[in-house]
Amino acid sequence: LGYDVLEQPEEILKTIKDAGYDGADLPGAPDRADTKQLRGIMDTLELEVPEVLGAWAYFHGGEDRDLAGDNEEARERGIKYAKKAIDYSVELGASFFEICAAQPPIYQVPFPKLPIDTLKKNFIDALQEICPYAEERGIAILLEPLNCYEAYPGVLTTINEALDIIEESSMKNLGIQPDIFHMNVGEGSIPDAIRAAGEKVKHFHMNETNHREHGTGHADYPAIIKALKDINYNGYIAFYMPFTTQEIFNMAGENYGQSSGDERESKRPDLKTYLERPLKLFKELEANVK
Repeated sequence: LGYDVLEQPEEILKTIKDAGYDGADLPGAPDRADTKQLRGIMDTLELEVPEVLGAWAYFHGGEDRDLAGDNEEARERGIKYAKKAIDYSVELGASFFEICAAQPPIYQVPFPKLPIDTLKKNFIDALQEICPYAEERGIAILLEPLNCYEAYPGVLTTINEALDIIEESSMKNLGIQPDIFHMNVGEGSIPDAIRAAGEKVKHFHMNETNHREHGTGHADYPAIIKALKDINYNGYIAFYMPFTTQEIFNMAGENYGQSSGDERESKRPDLKTYLERPLKLFKELEANVK
């Protein structure tokens, strides 16, 4: 019922293009997607596909694809899925495929059942099967540190943990795709974490700390833009708003999702208007932040 690009590809991708975007990340759902249709629409609109987003959580993938836990069947399933999604990424003309160390179907918080070193070794072993497959096909694998409530605590929840995995795995085609929502939970300083990642940042999710529209949370966007400039980042910035759904638009007149301090008019915007706002905001920030 939400905005699903696989269900409404022409409508949504055309709106993205009309709003002024150069590309769109696409979901890693090779079994659901009409890949040829998607590629045709993207090519016609002259939109890039920077990244294919892996479906690692149980509620995304509909099955256990845990790469770090002790369920051998789940890990093999995850590796098989990754290879299939990498082939799909090639067909879409993407540069990157995203991987994370998502929690198993029954979450293990605040501490995982297995030792962190064991979870980390299992995850790296999986990467050592996945990364060469991706490298042969011209795809870079990007690690996304999730917050500790969605990923195994201590495995891949911070930039430093991502850097450790890259170093220990010795895979050349590994990079990092940070996400502001997750960094807000795991990092002491988001700008400092970006600077620590440096050239390993290959793609960037400019999310909001509350998963809503940019400016309704407390992300320090000028400081984040400054940090990206400090590391000479020149890749895509993806605006990621998971709560941008048709249902929420329909309920906007009832102030759904607004904080008590949000005094903007509570009328339903159309999708194009909604997508234009962050683009305008960040173009202004990019021009003004030195």
